[in-house]
Amino acid sequence: MLQLYILLFCVIKVFCEDPLINLPNGIIRGSVVQSPVDPNFSYYAYQGIPFAAPPVANLRFMPPQPVQNWEGIRNVTNNEITCYQTDREDTHSTEDCLYLSVYTPAAPSNATKLEILVFFYGGTFVHGHMDYGHQKSAFLVQEDVILVTLNYRVGPFGFLSTGDTVIPGNMGLKDQQFALKWVQQNIHLFGGDAQKVTIMGQSAGSASMTYQLLSPGSKGLFRAAIGCSGSALCDWASQRNAEDVAYGIAAEIDPTFSRQRTTKELLEFLQSVDVKEIVKTSNKYKEFSPVIEVPHDGAFISDYMYDSANNGNFNKVPVIMGINSEESIGGYNDVASWVEYVKSTYDKDVRNLVDYNLYITDDDLRVQVGEEIKQMYVGQDTFENNPEKGVQVKTDNRFARAIIKFAELLSQYVDLYFYQFSYHGEVGGRQVIFNDIGNVAHAEDQKYFWSYFSDYSQFPQSDVTAVRRYNKLFVNFIKHLNPTPVQDELFQNLTWPKVSNGSYYYLDIDKDLSIQNNPRNFSYAKWVDIYEKYGRKPYITF
Repeated sequence: MLQLYILLFCVIKVFCEDPLINLPNGIIRGSVVQSPVDPNFSYYAYQGIPFAAPPVANLRFMPPQPVQNWEGIRNVTNNEITCYQTDREDTHSTEDCLYLSVYTPAAPSNATKLEILVFFYGGTFVHGHMDYGHQKSAFLVQEDVILVTLNYRVGPFGFLSTGDTVIPGNMGLKDQQFALKWVQQNIHLFGGDAQKVTIMGQSAGSASMTYQLLSPGSKGLFRAAIGCSGSALCDWASQRNAEDVAYGIAAEIDPTFSRQRTTKELLEFLQSVDVKEIVKTSNKYKEFSPVIEVPHDGAFISDYMYDSANNGNFNKVPVIMGINSEESIGGYNDVASWVEYVKSTYDKDVRNLVDYNLYITDDDLRVQVGEEIKQMYVGQDTFENNPEKGVQVKTDNRFARAIIKFAELLSQYVDLYFYQFSYHGEVGGRQVIFNDIGNVAHAEDQKYFWSYFSDYSQFPQSDVTAVRRYNKLFVNFIKHLNPTPVQDELFQNLTWPKVSNGSYYYLDIDKDLSIQNNPRNFSYAKWVDIYEKYGRKPYITF
């Protein structure tokens, strides 16, 4: 009976069990998949399309290169391939990892011109992969949006740099850019309109989105952007000691390799060793991220991110950016341990409150600034008595401050919509609650955006509403460049205002929606004052 139903559905909807697309590089065969949330809806999945040559041998640590043509029909039904991960083992990891997946409601060679969302995964630039399978794409595709997910190199393979033109760095960001060019050249074959591409990312993927905004080489590759919980100004999104790390990795593999060797020799050595020798060094070298490249042809970014955004030197498109209500709360489920940490760290020495991005080295000044920061959060009290305030410090330092500031800078030049995701429901899955602060942790909102439960009866209606709202707001933006183009009962008839001069409006997404002013108003303006008084310009991060 099920086979008969699928056959009839294929005939009525012009679906084909063997969808073929003739790409410039060769023919691919995808698959027809059924929505997990609507048994009456099926669409096409093309999973694991090569968009660049394997970055191996003399292409290791180099910018992506065009993929070679193939003979015959290539099956593209596998999206499990991952790039090598720095901080975790993955049996699907390989250097030959530059593949993307396309999920579309349009039949092969259909003449439709649908909007496209290209998604960059998070993972602090050291892990992550494109495996957002057809199940997680269902909501978007049912709204007639084509979803493209892609692998980009992470860890040393994506972000090693010698600080010169030998290994300029930013290979992972260049992979993303290369994939965006592939989309421009090929998406029409999947029913997409290359002029209607929106880029989106979460965490490091959101920071990647902002780097694509800043890169001159990405001009014209997208018309809108969405960023969830990350920006190029986050401290973890900028690498400052890249040359030391590059030489350190070589010395871990061969202790005789010294700084007397040239960077060209370093490149040749690291390209010659077995890939797993490099992977093993992640026990010591765990952190990688983008760098500001020395100016040269092919540089992804050579200017300070803060200055570029502030001066309007970026790709000007409409943008949505936002944060979760307490990004850092997810790491502190053991309250007793957290109380001990803030007592022994912040209460014991206020200098530990001074963010290193300020570059304050004088001890007396660090004490002075530390006291000012402590006053912001607990006044004359202690963090031991107010451990939740220590969580707020972490959230501000790692996420909120840099995201709010980057969005504020962009809003001087483009339509900018800002949000805070505050709804803490069962779909989010995290149980620990702190009083008097937000309770939505980093990445918790993504469980609502990529939600694909076949049976929502197990969740409260407010969870289902949050899923529908979060998806629809972004779908509206992808389609109309406006998240609330018309009054809609789903959004309680609210209109989401843009951030404007003197009015930092944002949408608070909770059980009820509301328009608020000045995100993180208990701390953000005070942090801006501290940076103005004590920070060293030009700012690299914020």
